[in-house]
Amino acid sequence: MGKTTLSKSFVRLLVSQGHEAVYLTFKTQSMSDNQTFGSDISKNGLREIALDLEECARGYIEKRISSRLIASWIVKTAFFRALVNMVPGFSYMIYLGKILEMGKENSQLVVVLDAPASGHALTMVESTSNFQQIFESGVVFDDTVKMLGKLNDPAYTKIHVVSLPSMMSWQEATELKSGLNQRTPVSVDIVINNYLYPLLEHDLDEIPPQLKEKALNEKRLIDENVTDVQCILPHSLKNSPEGIEADLVGSLSNLI
Repeated sequence: MGKTTLSKSFVRLLVSQGHEAVYLTFKTQSMSDNQTFGSDISKNGLREIALDLEECARGYIEKRISSRLIASWIVKTAFFRALVNMVPGFSYMIYLGKILEMGKENSQLVVVLDAPASGHALTMVESTSNFQQIFESGVVFDDTVKMLGKLNDPAYTKIHVVSLPSMMSWQEATELKSGLNQRTPVSVDIVINNYLYPLLEHDLDEIPPQLKEKALNEKRLIDENVTDVQCILPHSLKNSPEGIEADLVGSLSNLI
């Protein structure tokens, strides 16, 4: 749905307005013997971080037991790997802990998380609440309380659901928004990406029938649901990801 390009464009907008912002992704949702270290790079003026699950888990445990050596041993054990892979949402709790740590280290940092697909996004939001119910006291319980406090704080967290201007994508987006609204009080807004109709509306009678039908279907969808859409982003004619990112920046001010 263009989530990655849109997320990077949003980071570029924030940086252009003087904010310190970073584009963030998760490298994996499971642990294996082939785990690789995460990355923190600057590319074309954009800071990008790909969090690694094992690295985040080791850092989380190290802070709790004050021993990097023991933490490194724990995350390598078969039991810990199986626990992370078998318990739904455990990996997200580890990742969220790392994100909150980044915010604690730099309170001015804006993290733009390019979340996985819809099902993963719901799991990420609800998993922390589930762990709070499982662990009724102790260190993990205290950590989940802190995570929930930040996740449910409208001043700290905002969620944008990205949809293409097609019926299937729109239905998925509205279902995701409904599910998120049931799980968190923070703002959840829908963004329509890659809207083609404005580029073709003056040439509808000259383009192939299939393309004309697609453009008209997009317009019909937008017209019927415009009150539920926060932002509509036009299709970009640029060829490179960097060009598309730059093209979108001017249309993203409504996301802030």
